[in-house]
Amino acid sequence: MARPQRTDASSAHQFLLLSLLRLLLLLPSAKAASFSTLCGSAPPRDLPIAKHSRSDLPSPPAHGAYRSLPSITAGHFSGGRDLRFARDRPYTRALTFYPRGGSARATSDPAATHLSATLTLAGTRDRDRDGARPHSVSFDLDGYYYSSSSSSSSTAAASTAELCMVGSGSYAEEDGFGVVVLSDVVLRLRLPHPSNLSRPFVTGSVAGADFRPIALVAYAEDGYAYGEAEAASCPAPPVPARAVGQVLGAGHRTCHRFRALLRSSYNLEYRSNEHDGASSSSSSFPLRPRHGIMYVNQIRCAAGGAVRAYMVFYANQSVASPYTYSNYTAVGRRTLVVGDEALVADGLWDPSRTQLCLRACRVASSGSGRARADLQVRECGIGVRFWFPAVWSIRDRRSVVTGTIWNTSGGDTAGVISVSRTGSYRGILSGISYNYTLVEEAKRHYDSIPALSKERRGRFPGNYSYRDFNFQFFLEKQVLPGYAWAVTIGSALVEGDELMADSAFSLHGAAELNKQRLLNVSYGFEYQVASVKHANFSPPEMPPRLQRISAEGVYDIETGSLCLVACQVGSGSSDCDVLVTFQFAPVNSVEGERGVGTIKSLRKRSDPLFFEAVDFVSYGMTAQEIVQSSSRMDMESVMLVVSMALSCAFTALQLRHVSKHPEALPATSVTMLVVLALGYVIPLVLNLEDRYTDSRRRYMLQLTSAGSLDLNEFMLRASTMLALVLQLRLLQLALSRRSTGQAGSTIWICLPLYVLGAVVVWIVHTSDGHHHGPRATALSVSAPSGPALVDDLAAYAGLVLDGFLLPQVVSNAFSGSRVRALSPWFYAGGTVIRAAPHAYDVFRKHSYVPSWNATTYVYASPRDDLYGVAWDIAIPCGAMLLAALLFLQQRLGGAFLCRLKSRRSGSGEYEMVSTSTTISSQ
Repeated sequence: MARPQRTDASSAHQFLLLSLLRLLLLLPSAKAASFSTLCGSAPPRDLPIAKHSRSDLPSPPAHGAYRSLPSITAGHFSGGRDLRFARDRPYTRALTFYPRGGSARATSDPAATHLSATLTLAGTRDRDRDGARPHSVSFDLDGYYYSSSSSSSSTAAASTAELCMVGSGSYAEEDGFGVVVLSDVVLRLRLPHPSNLSRPFVTGSVAGADFRPIALVAYAEDGYAYGEAEAASCPAPPVPARAVGQVLGAGHRTCHRFRALLRSSYNLEYRSNEHDGASSSSSSFPLRPRHGIMYVNQIRCAAGGAVRAYMVFYANQSVASPYTYSNYTAVGRRTLVVGDEALVADGLWDPSRTQLCLRACRVASSGSGRARADLQVRECGIGVRFWFPAVWSIRDRRSVVTGTIWNTSGGDTAGVISVSRTGSYRGILSGISYNYTLVEEAKRHYDSIPALSKERRGRFPGNYSYRDFNFQFFLEKQVLPGYAWAVTIGSALVEGDELMADSAFSLHGAAELNKQRLLNVSYGFEYQVASVKHANFSPPEMPPRLQRISAEGVYDIETGSLCLVACQVGSGSSDCDVLVTFQFAPVNSVEGERGVGTIKSLRKRSDPLFFEAVDFVSYGMTAQEIVQSSSRMDMESVMLVVSMALSCAFTALQLRHVSKHPEALPATSVTMLVVLALGYVIPLVLNLEDRYTDSRRRYMLQLTSAGSLDLNEFMLRASTMLALVLQLRLLQLALSRRSTGQAGSTIWICLPLYVLGAVVVWIVHTSDGHHHGPRATALSVSAPSGPALVDDLAAYAGLVLDGFLLPQVVSNAFSGSRVRALSPWFYAGGTVIRAAPHAYDVFRKHSYVPSWNATTYVYASPRDDLYGVAWDIAIPCGAMLLAALLFLQQRLGGAFLCRLKSRRSGSGEYEMVSTSTTISSQ
């Protein structure tokens, strides 16, 4: 009977081996057939990589040739609904393409290179609930790059390189527990070789058997042929400009500084001409007079001061900006932003004038909608220049960077578009002075409003820090966010680099605050307002519009009142008949007291530029409150380390207890030990570094105790790992001596309770509206939206840990045991450790200013447990009740309340303990 079985096994092994060999032989032909079918041409033959070169074979590409392979670091795509991409705004979509290192191979065709690469599309997922979430699709591709087009019409000066690759793709399922695989994917790219002003884009598409073609576009990375643009073709800046060293710094890192300075958003103002000497029709402007926002999205540099750029424009009624509340975001760096209209430009940097002079061509999308990736270069003959003014004023478009756009063929009658960089700038600003021009007008308004000079109790922002003058706010009626920041305080420029701003404020601003009651100040405001719906353009949910204003006036240091005259740009024109008033809340204000202000028009109601008054309320913390919060976080980090160290000590004492009392291990609840072990694992999984360094970096100012913070983090990691190891050792000992029936009864009681609690948390979470995604609250600028489901479940896990003694109490009740399974140090100490955060939460609420961001709470964090007035009372009481029950069970018997066990069973337990005691005493 044995021989036939060996024969069948041998035949099966031979069949599997032959099948595997057949599959390996078929793989190359299947791959070639796939490339030929999808790309429409037979692939060239790869050349072997020989150890010794031969003169009759082409050499493989050198290492330097790999650098000439195509790559895309910032691109855009349109389509992708089949791949679960939402209909995003254009700045939320990005594509990258990177050849795989060392994959390039020479082929029998000298113009073709065999390579492997990864294409990644990133955006947001199309979801029916929970709002927009990040979504990406990756493609693993293999194919060939043809360095020049085979078309006979192509010339060396204007040829096109082509890329065709095939492979597969994948993306994660919505629930995160699966992967969707995409087959028969083909990527085609057309790359200008070289690229120039008329051909600056890489275009192409990616398609597959499971999704429709997706259009791709990117700004060409390398190999650009600059035009012959002379710096003399631009006139000198109309105002004094900063010196080259002040703009570019001592190192003169031109391109790096250009990116930091120019890549931002800009306000646009349409003017008749630069000297206001003649009127111009709308046709004389280089762009249609419907754009209100410009965004410099891409900057590239070359030797000799050559610079090229890509600029995108948006209409006034759309926010449509990757720069809302920031000058340049990470999203903007990773994507080619597609807008209503765009310009591509190249030119030269003129260091003698500190001016960048460019010639530009208009770019428009040939498709419908702004998200189309089909960009085409249209007419040229447009001039663009940027300079860096040395004197700021409210009417001269106070900005780090200003410039103009004009038709080069229009002459003196051509209209020009003035552009000015918006938002605050965090770089070094030197050689800049501010010229106050509307202060006297602001003083007249201040005198006409008695409430601004009325005496108020409290201490208001003064010479402590210039950051106290900055504040976040929200519009009362529209519940939309905004931000205001001081540009100058007296003669001190406090915008730009924080160290230089601190120095300027301490040297000039603080001294001036002590000398006079009314101090000259200038401000910048950014806030969102509801978009006006038009009859021909009114989508169901129009995004809010971003409004920016510049203001200057006076600050009353005794009453904390601001009175500012402001200028805002709308519909391509400037309006300086705007009044902003604001009363700061006292620095030592009680909870709930906020600053209030108003933005209103000084024009008549019949004026087209008139708008209704906008009331706003401030929120956030002052610099002094932030320092207090920082010291609180340091203290909480120490408390957390001490708490974890005590957990290690109590677990070690329990190990000592079970070694001295072997009868304790069988009576110890395994379920309780598993719960405690998971309690140590969760903080390690949730990344302790994010608990500290990231929250401090995002929500705090400069730290004065970074060294101690790193030490606390290291000690917490070490103590958590030690506590986990000790707990796992205790769990191992308990498993080796466990009672199957007793453990089964305990888990069947506790597990349904835990699951029921999780279901209740889920029901409460969904019924509270969290499934509808982030709310449009007033705190949407900086504060996160409501907690996600995982955060609520993590807090519920903390509640389970608070009741870690429950499985032991249940186990004792079923067994009726009087065995002292747990050391008093272990259960009493653990109870104190779990109750202490709730006592501290009560103390923190009465001693510190409540933080609007819960992630700044290190100890007693809402992410770790349930906190509140009721929970801070109920949880410690419940934990102490379980500890008291356990204490009585270990002395009177596990079922002393129900008295269900017989005294005979209890006597057996007494005899076992007595025997052990007798043995130990001997």
